[in-house]
Amino acid sequence: MFIDRLTATLTLTIGGQAFSIPAGDIKRLELELAPHGFSGSAEFWFVAVAAESEDELFAKFVARDAIEISLTVARTFDQVEEDASPMTLKGLVIEKSVVERAFPDVAGQPVLQRRYGVRFADRGCALWRQHHPTALYVDSSIEELVAANTPAGVTVECPWSAAATKHPVLSLGLGVDGNDASFYDFLFWLLHRENAGLYYDAAADTYALVSAKPPEGDAEELRRDAVASIEAVFPPVRRDVVSVLNSFTDAAVRKKSVPNEDAAEGVRTDFLLRSPVEGHLDSREATEKERARQRMPEARVALRTFPTTPLLPSMKVTLGEGFSDRLYQHGKTYRVVSARIAAEAVRQEATDDNGEEDNTYQITYDLALELESDPVFRYPEFRRPVWPFTVEGKVLSETGEEDQGTYQVYTEEGTSIDVYRVKVPLWDDKQVIAPFEPYFMSGHFYFPAIRDERVLLELEFDRARICAFLDWRPGARLPQDTQGNHLLVGKGAKDQTSIRHDYVDARPRLTIQRTKDNDLQVITISEGTIRLETQETQGEG
Repeated sequence: MFIDRLTATLTLTIGGQAFSIPAGDIKRLELELAPHGFSGSAEFWFVAVAAESEDELFAKFVARDAIEISLTVARTFDQVEEDASPMTLKGLVIEKSVVERAFPDVAGQPVLQRRYGVRFADRGCALWRQHHPTALYVDSSIEELVAANTPAGVTVECPWSAAATKHPVLSLGLGVDGNDASFYDFLFWLLHRENAGLYYDAAADTYALVSAKPPEGDAEELRRDAVASIEAVFPPVRRDVVSVLNSFTDAAVRKKSVPNEDAAEGVRTDFLLRSPVEGHLDSREATEKERARQRMPEARVALRTFPTTPLLPSMKVTLGEGFSDRLYQHGKTYRVVSARIAAEAVRQEATDDNGEEDNTYQITYDLALELESDPVFRYPEFRRPVWPFTVEGKVLSETGEEDQGTYQVYTEEGTSIDVYRVKVPLWDDKQVIAPFEPYFMSGHFYFPAIRDERVLLELEFDRARICAFLDWRPGARLPQDTQGNHLLVGKGAKDQTSIRHDYVDARPRLTIQRTKDNDLQVITISEGTIRLETQETQGEG
């Protein structure tokens, strides 16, 4: 911890009206800065100059309007004879409080002092943490999914090339009961799974989804007299061998492993998939190879002065002159992973330094550094979203007439896999594909789902399958008092075969009936009787 003087302005904008608080009134400030964004808190005083002075901020502050925040901080005094660069952060208030001081000895017992407190974060974090959508996307990309869930005022760029790939199905079930993950959690779960990163540019107030860490500019030199301590940190070494397994029975290749020269015998991590497409195994193996890379040694630095150029995440730093060349970190270029800044005014009373542009603070400024060449992405803690979730759909068929119970096998483009097409009324009849498989029946029975059959769809993040059938086929259900069972196949009432077992006067009866327009054949087997019947019925009219 050190004492330094800072120039700072905290601006709150509420309903289009801006309120600026100078450093003299800011008594406490904490910031947690990471590559993907920031969070922080601040406490500041309002002091009335007279009993009748009005605190215009208060009425706006206690209302429910969104509060935008802009914070600018810079070192006041500079030892290197150049202007100090300010640090500017923009975000939203996520929590607020106020303590009021009334003065009983003053006429009317007015509130002359208020100590305000705010907690804030970058706009994306503040809004995405409250965003819990349940949505279906068809023939869409991850980039389009993110764009569809980007709140107003948040800008997301997407140089991550894989995010532009179209997927037959993408789904979000973040509003499903039992799923506590927010869109913010989902975003980092996805990036972690696909080995990509989210980077926040504080100067531009924009985000970027990237497949490689952004190359920042020239490295800043850490001055020896500005560093209180520097610590070498060695992350745990991965001792597991990562393998990708494909359980598809006819797969030509069932396993691919990622070599690890540091592996311990018998320690492994397996990623399981089931796909008839060989390319799925290859692409997953390539991703897991990237995810399995080892983290490199890191450094933790505690500063003893506030830097002329604030050191923020993704900036590069090196050790400057004055450091021993025997230090482990000497000659290496690092990238800032995170920064923690805590500043508490030396004088805490409301009237101390009131209205001054700068203030004297007790400050902690700690940095976490990674080597410039470290390829491993860093993520905040996140909840894993829960999949699958279920919705209803209706099976599609373009075979035959509209009123016929036909089925149709479609072919998925690009893989030549047989699939159903199922429309989902909840989302404007969007059509998803689901594997054309027997599901709960043995392969001995070939009973494909027919046109307009109500089914229960099980949605994973990037695939769907039919998990249940929800309705009886028209004409298949029998009256309860017959205690019957019925197998009904064919295209409809005028073109079908019925095999029915029921009870008449508590005696079993088996009926097989074939119908084709006016042509009818019936076999009835009952107690002591086998009846064969064929006839051509009268047509309508």
